[in-house]
Amino acid sequence: MMEAIQHTLYLVSNALLLPTLVAILIIGAWTAIMAGGLLREWLSRREVRRTFREVLELVTHGRREAALGRLRSCSTGVPGCLSQMLAGWPADELERDKCLSDLESEMTSSLSKLSWVTRIGPMLGLMGTLIPLGPALTGLASGNVATLSSNLVVAFTATVMGVLIGCVAFTMSLVRRDWYDRDLSDLEYVFAKSFLQPHAQEKEEVG
Repeated sequence: MMEAIQHTLYLVSNALLLPTLVAILIIGAWTAIMAGGLLREWLSRREVRRTFREVLELVTHGRREAALGRLRSCSTGVPGCLSQMLAGWPADELERDKCLSDLESEMTSSLSKLSWVTRIGPMLGLMGTLIPLGPALTGLASGNVATLSSNLVVAFTATVMGVLIGCVAFTMSLVRRDWYDRDLSDLEYVFAKSFLQPHAQEKEEVG
């Protein structure tokens, strides 16, 4: 009975090797694509920072519609997400808080994908390491050095790939979180500043 159970588990474990390696390759490719997106976003950070400075200047003078137009002209980062969500400048603090909450949820959703990869990458790497060790030990016991070496190569390669995926995803998550926290803080300040200029806004609308 015990031998049958062990044999069944051995077969199931070996059957999982190919899907595990394929999953590592797919997630590795997806991580590389995400890294390219991060690089593109990094190149546009100067534009994002300039956008917030100009929007703050416009809001300070009560020019909300011009500030909204400037936000919409930036297609990346937090301004890019905000421009897709806003039909107009928030009319009151309740609408402002709802906008910020929705934007924060959008950023959290984006970061959760990286958090998932940070965890799943090393897990798959560990599976890709442990599964070939069974056949490797069998080859060692039978004196089959070729089987031993080939399975060990697969095991260590899977380990390296899994850890690399986790490290890259974790680093991207930290960088993006820092950017988003800073941008959201600036946006909260811009919105708060805009509600301190009601008279200037009224003059702009009348004019």
